[in-house]
Amino acid sequence: MSFLKILFRKLFPPLFTIRIKSGKAFLENGKLTSAFLGDCTDIARRNGISSGWIWGYSSPGGARMEFSSGIKKVDRQRFRNAAGVHRL
Repeated sequence: MSFLKILFRKLFPPLFTIRIKSGKAFLENGKLTSAFLGDCTDIARRNGISSGWIWGYSSPGGARMEFSSGIKKVDRQRFRNAAGVHRL
């Protein structure tokens, strides 16, 4: 992880952090609905994502999500689509 990303996360902590481990999504910090976490688990399992991280940050247009490098772009969009359904 680059120094600037580490500094950014220290200055602006995420609203939520999701960890994907063994294909299951776990909330590490913050508040999210169990329905959204269930959708994240479904996305991870269907697309073969065994591990990774998702961070949610506040932005003027709503929550903005960042992903660990192991999560492919097409899968990132699936997580964003699920977040839009749940109105994070």
